[in-house]
Amino acid sequence: MLAAGLLLAGPASTAHATAADCSNGANGFTDISDSLRGTPVNGTAVANSNGNAASFGQHVGTVSGRQMGWGFLEARNLPSSVRVDLWMDVTNNGGSTWIQCGPFSMWGSGTITTAAYPTSSSSSRKFRVCASITGPGGGPRCLDWW
Repeated sequence: MLAAGLLLAGPASTAHATAADCSNGANGFTDISDSLRGTPVNGTAVANSNGNAASFGQHVGTVSGRQMGWGFLEARNLPSSVRVDLWMDVTNNGGSTWIQCGPFSMWGSGTITTAAYPTSSSSSRKFRVCASITGPGGGPRCLDWW
């Protein structure tokens, strides 16, 4: 259970959360490398705007000896003027409230991850990964809760 942190309810938004809400061990999260890949779960999606696109998804794997989940985004051939944001929502009560981890941002092409959070056998703990890309039509896009 998350003991403290920013709890949000409602549609996906990056308005009130920051990467600091889950960086450096905050709220039970673990920092990971932006190149860390795990096993993709829950499919992938594409955030796009004005002909620019980035694929993102939920990854699961072992981090520091524990099974954890995190968001992973890869953007190719994006101009350096295009900003891409990635974040992960984690709930411990089936989605009634959640903490938003991020957004983590990059400009142009590359890969980024969110911080990782421990998975659980409890059906109350769920994750969803969201991304947005700057420009017309580039609003937030989220995968379903996993």
